[in-house]
Amino acid sequence: MNLISAMLLSVASSQAGGQAIDETNDVLKGTIINAVPVEKAPPYFPTRAANQGREGWVQLSYVVNEKGEVESAVVEKSSGYGIFERAALRAVEKWTFEPALQNNKPVKQCQNQVHMNFHLAGVNRTVTRQFLRRYKAVVAKIDANELDDVPALLEEMESKGLQNLTEDSYFWVAKARFYNVKANKLKELQAIEQVMLFGEGVVKEQIYNALLARATLLNIEQNRFENALETYALLAKSKKAEKATSQLAPYIDKLNAFIADESKHIWVKGQVEKSLWVHKLVRNAFSISDIQGNLDSLEVRCDNQFSTYEVKTGLQWNIPTSWQGCQVYVYGEQGASFNLVETAAAKKV
Repeated sequence: MNLISAMLLSVASSQAGGQAIDETNDVLKGTIINAVPVEKAPPYFPTRAANQGREGWVQLSYVVNEKGEVESAVVEKSSGYGIFERAALRAVEKWTFEPALQNNKPVKQCQNQVHMNFHLAGVNRTVTRQFLRRYKAVVAKIDANELDDVPALLEEMESKGLQNLTEDSYFWVAKARFYNVKANKLKELQAIEQVMLFGEGVVKEQIYNALLARATLLNIEQNRFENALETYALLAKSKKAEKATSQLAPYIDKLNAFIADESKHIWVKGQVEKSLWVHKLVRNAFSISDIQGNLDSLEVRCDNQFSTYEVKTGLQWNIPTSWQGCQVYVYGEQGASFNLVETAAAKKV
């Protein structure tokens, strides 16, 4: 792949006009003491899912406010079962904390994530014969480049029910292989990220490392630079991935050089799925352009700051350097699309 070509797509754009997030309060400048959990009861395992022998997982983001209460909890990703999403939300919204402190004053702790696994004790997580038969049929079609029947076969696999995390993970491995052959890189990346959220040990180590390496490159191509760096860091921790890590190192060096070049803009294509789109920032300013469809609101969630805005083109959000670990959450109708443009060293207005 041509890394630089991928990163330089559409860099010739005019900078948007100004909306600044101003750093005016001295409370932002002290050392932060993180919130301390007081009560974090685990989620209730839904009875219906347990009776069906079904497992799943949910990844949530939430804010701990100045009172130590959870607010603004959202589902970022999940195994796809609404029953687990609702159980996870109900659980996290009841959690309580000693609030985060800055200069001995309570402050919000806004960048909190939790991954909840819904596991059944004593379950044999080997795949069923029915699943194995369907999985082999899908793989055979993909290997033979007979792709017309694959979507129906994948739908059948899902509709028959994925009974445990092993079946769920290999279902997404099959989807990733299908989208790779179809050259649909965004869908391929989304499928790989589903597998990654299961963590090591669910699929074979060789498959897991190969997916991490592939996700690193795909994230670079999609201009999701922070995700690329995080995925590469995961790969580098694996003792059996030295070759892949070494092969990717030159790409990561070029990526870091590109990020450090403040004259370059980073264009990211956004599309709302299930009312939400999330992006991790590597720059301290961004704008939204080319909106197609309805966008409701935009949130900037950083380690200890949280702000909500109306989404408009022609505005630029300038983030103070003290706001670390920032992500952008865009809410809107299913399928709404837009461009997010990251810039650096933006001037306050």
